[in-house]
Amino acid sequence: MIRDFPFTIKEVARILCLTIRHGENSNSTDVDCPFCKRKGKLNLNSNKDVYRCNYCGEFGGMTQLYGAVHGISNANAYHEICELLGYDGKNPGSDNGHMAKRRTDESPQQKRADCISIHQTYSMLLSLLSLAKTHKEQLMARGLSSNDIAKIGYKSVPAFGQQDLCRRIIKSGCVVEGVPGFFKVVDDKGNWNGVWDLKLRAPGVLIPVHGIDGKISALQIRLNKPVNDRKYIWLSSTDKVGGASSGSPIHFVGDPTAERVYITEGPLKGTVAHKLTQYTFICLPSANSMGHLDHLLLCLKANGVKEAVEALDVDKETNIHVAKAAAKLRDKLSSYDFSVKTAVWTDKNLKGIDDYYLHRMKENRRMVYDVDITAAA
Repeated sequence: MIRDFPFTIKEVARILCLTIRHGENSNSTDVDCPFCKRKGKLNLNSNKDVYRCNYCGEFGGMTQLYGAVHGISNANAYHEICELLGYDGKNPGSDNGHMAKRRTDESPQQKRADCISIHQTYSMLLSLLSLAKTHKEQLMARGLSSNDIAKIGYKSVPAFGQQDLCRRIIKSGCVVEGVPGFFKVVDDKGNWNGVWDLKLRAPGVLIPVHGIDGKISALQIRLNKPVNDRKYIWLSSTDKVGGASSGSPIHFVGDPTAERVYITEGPLKGTVAHKLTQYTFICLPSANSMGHLDHLLLCLKANGVKEAVEALDVDKETNIHVAKAAAKLRDKLSSYDFSVKTAVWTDKNLKGIDDYYLHRMKENRRMVYDVDITAAA
């Protein structure tokens, strides 16, 4: 069967975090209904990619399901589903890929706002949101205290009210135009009536990404449930009218004049490790994302930083792709004349450096041990 969409009804259900009750591995799956809240009453037909609630009678297709839950059009639902699943909207044998491309071409990317405006707008946004109890418990389980969580500003993605958030942010005097994640609401003819929306749909935790100047440069979302093995996505709105790209900025936490700096992957991971140790961390968006690293290394070199520790995850010892990224990182650090070391630990069940430090802290309640470091190969 040739599908008209590059995704399935089950993938849409995963994005919406609908609890599966029956038939997970069959073509007829029962999940909790997001409309009437009845457990196991919404049936997903994988052969036809449609849904129907046996209690309240709601029915429709995949984009209708996503759009109805979030209160957006089917067209916008299609784009958001593709982005969350990592699809580009192109599907051989159907017109949907071409339609998606035309819509993107008709919505040119907005130039990013200046750094101060982005920081102020994101700060205001976070101040208007709350943190769900379950999210707070998850963050504390990673080693953060209540004070850490409050000070950093982790918040939960709201289930609704995005346009109202935009109105409140604009009323406060903050800029939304050019801030990644914000976009203009237009009708079918492309006319804008002055309403702004915020592309916060997928349930998860908002993670502020800070530059070396301490300002928030972007927001990352840690998804409640990974989608296609992706745990994190950026708050971005490149496929929307008036939307802007988040880019892939590097997160910095700690003292920019410290003698030693650690380089790891992920803003949350690096922040947890910093809070446990008070060491300084550079947090790459991914192991291979070093495009913005040079400017940061120049600043640190000028600040007197002498030693750089490559501290990517332990799978650099077994995964050839991570190993190559780690080697590339060490070469780059060496090119700036840092004394380069690599962080290693013997317990391979501890994936990241944050896991390592949390484990060592639990071993000895009074102190956090230094990570074992060796000269880079």
